[in-house]
Amino acid sequence: MKKQVMGLVAAMGLMAVPAGAVEFKPATVDTARVLKEYYKTDLAERHIKEQIADFSAERDKLLDEHKKLKQDFEALRAESQSKALTEAARDKKKEQAEEKLNALVECENSIQKKAAGRKRELEGEGRKIQAELGKAINEAIRSCAQKGGYTMVFATGGVLNNGLEAVLYSDSKMDITDEVLKILNADKPVVKE
Repeated sequence: MKKQVMGLVAAMGLMAVPAGAVEFKPATVDTARVLKEYYKTDLAERHIKEQIADFSAERDKLLDEHKKLKQDFEALRAESQSKALTEAARDKKKEQAEEKLNALVECENSIQKKAAGRKRELEGEGRKIQAELGKAINEAIRSCAQKGGYTMVFATGGVLNNGLEAVLYSDSKMDITDEVLKILNADKPVVKE
């Protein structure tokens, strides 16, 4: 019995907080809300949409060129089979049709290459923007946590693969989302209406 009491006292001693230990002071940040309300997120989304619109205009121009080449090819192919033309004229039309076909294939390859290249560019730009936004958000959270004396900050507002949030419950007094947004949006330009 004496050994059990001594073991209990020893265990309680291990759980006691030493005099110089740091107090655990957690906070939470609604990261989904931060991303939504951070003004640079909107700017980034608009930038990507502009890039997509530019690519769409470029692609439409190439598709119009492709359509014209295809029409020219089909017209030349039909003329090359016309019995109203001489054999020499038909041969010349066949030759022209083959040239148009080569141009058509070249145009298709160009469209595919440009589409793949632009897709890579957009994905790279998206990753770069996400990294910049993430860095700014992390810095704001870190700054806010240091000012508030928080020892750990948990992200809320995100849903895991199983449908549950990473933080299932936290007291609203622990939430520092508003303070983080104040830091992030401090340099937001004023929009004149």
